[in-house]
Amino acid sequence: MLEFKKATLDDIEWYREIAERANREQPRLELECSFGPCYLWGEYYGTKICRFENFILKGYFKSDGRASFTFPYGIGDTERAVRAIEEYAAQNDMPLVWGGLTSRQADFINEMYGGAFKFTPNRDYAEYIYETERLSTLAGRNLHSKRNHLNRFKSLYEYEFEMIDESNKYEALAVAEQWCKNENGDETLEDDSIGSESCAIRRSIENYERLGFKGAIIRIDGKAVAMTMGERISRDAFVTHFEKALDGYEGLYVAINYYFAKSLLGEYKYINREEDMGIEGLRRSKLSYKPAILLEQLVGERYDRLF
Repeated sequence: MLEFKKATLDDIEWYREIAERANREQPRLELECSFGPCYLWGEYYGTKICRFENFILKGYFKSDGRASFTFPYGIGDTERAVRAIEEYAAQNDMPLVWGGLTSRQADFINEMYGGAFKFTPNRDYAEYIYETERLSTLAGRNLHSKRNHLNRFKSLYEYEFEMIDESNKYEALAVAEQWCKNENGDETLEDDSIGSESCAIRRSIENYERLGFKGAIIRIDGKAVAMTMGERISRDAFVTHFEKALDGYEGLYVAINYYFAKSLLGEYKYINREEDMGIEGLRRSKLSYKPAILLEQLVGERYDRLF
């Protein structure tokens, strides 16, 4: 029987070994393929992982006993891995529910089960994927306003862009924690979304080297005022997990996005900037950068459970 467990730092090696082998065959772009969220957000989302042969299996377990599963990630007999999840759900008296699937993965499931599942898109969790070159140049008429914001930033401030390392990583954390405090005040709790994000960023910084993260800060007049951070998904894609900038600096978000993309240029073709979670302002902002791909996320249940 499968054993799903919360991800720990000790899981990095086997997880990434499988991911790298799978990505040699077909480089992936999805957030689900990265290790960081399993470890950083596991408590908040109930994320658990399991190794099955040369596959990574992942589920999101709710406090009421329900769970949803992502598509197996790895190499080998994919149908066998799907059946293993089905068997686990049956043994634990759970309905077989899928989440975070691409349309190709949903088609695979329905081909296996004779069209037994109804898949629907979850727009709030669609992932915004951009060409690194576009973000690092802001070229083109439809990014004209971004270039204007960047030029305004350059003209207004004495600034420095630095990659995060041992010497400055806690300055990056201070930026993120100040941002969280500004958003929620002193009442931020660990179990709300902003409090959980603050905890996730702290865990990222404390385990920065072990997680293999890459990030940057911007200083203005010597003070760190913006930070960003993420990790490799595959040879083609990097995912930005966090990006925070303090209020009061015109064009600061555009600047940290732009300079970080330049640092990744030549290494990754795409940057995945995750989802908007249905937050209206965040959606407008992400769309304004003109994503190359809006990667649909599908959830699926059996038709016989819907009626």
